[in-house]
Amino acid sequence: MFKHTKKILAALFILAGITLFISCQDDQSIPTANDQISLPKLGEFSLPAGVTLTSATLFVYEEVYDNDHVINVHKVTSNWEENLVTWNTKPTYDAALTSYNSFPGAGWRSVVITALVQDWIDNGGNYGLLLDEVAAIGGFAHYNSRENATNQPYLHLVTSVGDTDLAPIADCSIWENEPDNNKNGEILTVGRSDVTGFIKQSLIQFEYIPTPPGGGCTLTPGYWKTHSEFGPAPYDDTWAQLPNGASTIFFLSGQTYYEVLWTSPAGNAYYNLSFHYIAAGLNFMNGADPSAAQAAYDAATILFNTYTPAQIAVLRGSDPLRQQFISLAGILGQYNEGFIGPGHCDELIL
Repeated sequence: MFKHTKKILAALFILAGITLFISCQDDQSIPTANDQISLPKLGEFSLPAGVTLTSATLFVYEEVYDNDHVINVHKVTSNWEENLVTWNTKPTYDAALTSYNSFPGAGWRSVVITALVQDWIDNGGNYGLLLDEVAAIGGFAHYNSRENATNQPYLHLVTSVGDTDLAPIADCSIWENEPDNNKNGEILTVGRSDVTGFIKQSLIQFEYIPTPPGGGCTLTPGYWKTHSEFGPAPYDDTWAQLPNGASTIFFLSGQTYYEVLWTSPAGNAYYNLSFHYIAAGLNFMNGADPSAAQAAYDAATILFNTYTPAQIAVLRGSDPLRQQFISLAGILGQYNEGFIGPGHCDELIL
């Protein structure tokens, strides 16, 4: 089985955007519903108006096997982050929707998951897939992950206007026998020990947002963080308008724009604002009308020229300065997500 893609429309881009995980180390510093903050969305999956899904098939490449396995595919129903998730913090998931056979001999394994992907499109809540073994027969199946140099997992979509392959935006294994260890690496393991009964599962997430060329609309932080010169999605040369691209230093943070976008906020309002500030600035550069967000953007510029992440991290929830960061993040988030301003890039221009 060979992976291939028919790029029918030049305007279709693969979006890979990984979830921003908010830790609960200090309840006083975690945004609440009253903060009205707009965070980057997890796992967006949408098709352009008038385009319908025909089929969706998951492909994984098996490198190592030790028994015939029947692998369940579950719909994940809560948040996870590939560099943080462990067995003890694993997400919730529904009963198995389908299964596939994993058998001796290295090669591609596939399973049709059209109904699951259609559910993401219709109802949102795309937190990805969880793979586990149907029966406790013992042994493990090992699949290449997205970090592997070859034969990474992919999701093959067939739509009414063509077909495309999506690379994962996140994948990771979780092991019952190492419940506090994150097992992100080049291999995804599924199965259970025939001696101890310990279970190993794997998580995979895909994301898809078709976007029109030429600017004039807005994109979220999730788009910009994955479309820099560092990937993993196709490069958007809007980044080149910054002095050093995604490697440009972000104000007083001591981090690059790229590093800031990939930092988990952990309740720090500095990062919540920075995500939407960076996205808004890139949207401006990409031709989106800045009018609805310019005042908030300018006010945020003053804050970033004044404060470091560490100074904002120690502020308690009711602190006026922290609330200012949160308020501006909400405005810029509304702009990036299309609720104000020229609108989000969610319709395909043919």
